[in-house]
Amino acid sequence: MKKILFAIILIALGILFRTRWHLYPNVEFVTAATLLASVYLGRKWGILVPIVIMAISDSIIGNTNIFIFTWSAYILMGIFTKGKPWMKAITASLFFFVWTNFGVWALDSFGMYSKDLNGLLRAYYMGLPFLRSNLVGNIIFISTSFWVVEKLKNINFAGRAIILKRGEKA
Repeated sequence: MKKILFAIILIALGILFRTRWHLYPNVEFVTAATLLASVYLGRKWGILVPIVIMAISDSIIGNTNIFIFTWSAYILMGIFTKGKPWMKAITASLFFFVWTNFGVWALDSFGMYSKDLNGLLRAYYMGLPFLRSNLVGNIIFISTSFWVVEKLKNINFAGRAIILKRGEKA
């Protein structure tokens, strides 16, 4: 039950930050939710949580065929999460940037980028402002989120911990 409740909280926050509390382009909570789910709930949840967030929020705000790359980026993050929170923020941002900008170039139906190395490099160059805001947002969201969860793990309500400890069974 704790796992499901924690997953629902992460999903709700992820959806709200993509739809209602959108702070700035590429500043989002989805990465933090993905990594928290993977670390505290397990790999299965690290895949399920971001997919549910993206499916629901994309149905509200819309998306293009780039969803293939954004969704798969979150799935891969959920599978391969390791390390310290700030390192996760940097690694996740860089991976997301490389993977999704490759997707923008590969799926470019507007003819913005030539289908050669110069076009790919141009796609990465044009994505640098988004990388900067994503990196700053992830450093703040991921570090803060992991800190909050670690603090909440030690709070008991009616004799029960509110959040599972790493590896704890529900």
